[in-house]
Amino acid sequence: MKGLAGRRILWAVAAVLMAALVYWGRHDLHLMRGLSPSWVVVCFAGTVGVAACAALKWRITLRAMGERKAAHFGSLFHYFMMGRAIGLVIPMDLSDLGVRTMSLKLDHEVSVNKASFSVYLDRAFDLAVTCIFLAPSVVFIAGGISARLCLVLYAAGFGLGLLCFIFLGRRSMQTLQRLFQFLFRLVRRLPWLGRRVGAATEADRVDAAVIAPIAPGLFVLSGVKFIFMVLRYYSIAVAIGIAVGFERLTGFVPSAQFAALFALTPGGLGVADWSWSGLLYKIGVGKEHIVPYLISLRLVIALSIIVLALVSRLAYRTPEPEKE
Repeated sequence: MKGLAGRRILWAVAAVLMAALVYWGRHDLHLMRGLSPSWVVVCFAGTVGVAACAALKWRITLRAMGERKAAHFGSLFHYFMMGRAIGLVIPMDLSDLGVRTMSLKLDHEVSVNKASFSVYLDRAFDLAVTCIFLAPSVVFIAGGISARLCLVLYAAGFGLGLLCFIFLGRRSMQTLQRLFQFLFRLVRRLPWLGRRVGAATEADRVDAAVIAPIAPGLFVLSGVKFIFMVLRYYSIAVAIGIAVGFERLTGFVPSAQFAALFALTPGGLGVADWSWSGLLYKIGVGKEHIVPYLISLRLVIALSIIVLALVSRLAYRTPEPEKE
């Protein structure tokens, strides 16, 4: 009952904040009718790209961990999209970790430790890219540097990050692994999970030396995934007629992603949107465009996720039963 009450509270908070946002921009909502269909298709393609990068990273990780039977690209793509779809109604980070982990556990009998570690690595490399880009993004939004210099700093930071994973891959993966085990032990204390995860699973760890060789590839794919995310933001801006520019919007995205990390409402509704509205205003987006843009972005991405979650079922491969 407590969990259900908590979800209801989060939904209530999200509804109030979204209603306030819509009320604030109510006089400009007619701009949504002018959305360019071709750019909406580009946004859909961006969502496909995001999912494909995530599934490919996941596949590479599982193969390195020795779970080759579970590393079917189409199935992993489907699991990812289902996690995103459920993330539209519950906090996205929880749905992503829960759906993807339990899909591996139930469909492929991958241990909870290994399954959750494989998802954790995907998210960890995404977070690493966001953190590298965050400082230039914040300085740009504050007006301290130009959009072009912001992109130059992105490239420099990404290059340094890649060098670290190339030459310090094992040490980097050991650090990520220790952090994961600390978080995993905390999660195991939850009553509903503790009963399902035994002590043997806790010991079922992956050697960092096995994962280290794939670290540079995972990092690069997270960078490509970031570009697809920027493409989604940019395509809807163009679709609604916002002349903000690709460079300026690229400077906005890391700060927007970081702000969304603290949005506990379902899909970040309300909390992320109000944060983004302030950031968009700082980079020069007119007040009349902010609310129509944010709502259009929400609707198009949500529709893309739902469609892909359904269509991706066609790419799913039923796991073969173990031979006795």
